[in-house]
Amino acid sequence: MIDGFWISTLILLVMTIGVIYFRITAVTTESNWPLVYYTFAVLHLQLYTEGLYSEVVFACILAAMFLRFEFMSGWIQKLIQAIEYVCLVLIGYRLLSLLIS
Repeated sequence: MIDGFWISTLILLVMTIGVIYFRITAVTTESNWPLVYYTFAVLHLQLYTEGLYSEVVFACILAAMFLRFEFMSGWIQKLIQAIEYVCLVLIGYRLLSLLIS
């Protein structure tokens, strides 16, 4: 059945794929679009408490903020980018599993 939860979950899944694509193809990490995405992820988390895992969402937000306000470089930046990618894939997997079930 298509309802508000299903539609918002589908939109967030599409946005998750968009953020992953943006992060992979972007030249710089200084963009506000991922932070806008995380605003919607936190909103989804607050509206539907049984949806996303809060630890994963907040870890991803922390990694995105470290990348946005870059004060590091080299291997530590690559590590934080990898953490964000893993969190984004976990969020996407959870959203897809919510849509399928």
